[in-house]
Amino acid sequence: MSLRSLRRPACLPGFFPARLRTVACAVVVMSVPALASGAIMRHLKLVRSSPTANAVLATSPEKITIELSEAVELTGAKLSLAKEGGAPVPLGALRREPTAAKVLRADVPSTLANGGYVVSWRTMSKDGHVVKGTFAFRVTVAK
Repeated sequence: MSLRSLRRPACLPGFFPARLRTVACAVVVMSVPALASGAIMRHLKLVRSSPTANAVLATSPEKITIELSEAVELTGAKLSLAKEGGAPVPLGALRREPTAAKVLRADVPSTLANGGYVVSWRTMSKDGHVVKGTFAFRVTVAK
């Protein structure tokens, strides 16, 4: 195959040699998914929680805390707790930690009984995307 037989890619002007245009187009096309995945990775996400996911606690937690990768607004943010099987457990008002704009917390006003629990959270990132997640933990107080 000669250089003259290569077709000129439409993405580059005609003043570059055909082989260089082909290589440059391939690099551009192959870079798009990598650039897109980088943008996706910058979206708000859960960094850590207390209790941690899948924790087994010897005492009932006094509060549920989540730390996110970006500062969040309380408007539209939700944090809920449910007993394994779906029965909701009341929580105190959701608030931001005074010293950390990325941390949301809600007090657990009553002692949790032994068993599994699921925390569900939802908030909005700066770019307007709704971000949500869940994690579970278990309380096993010795009797």
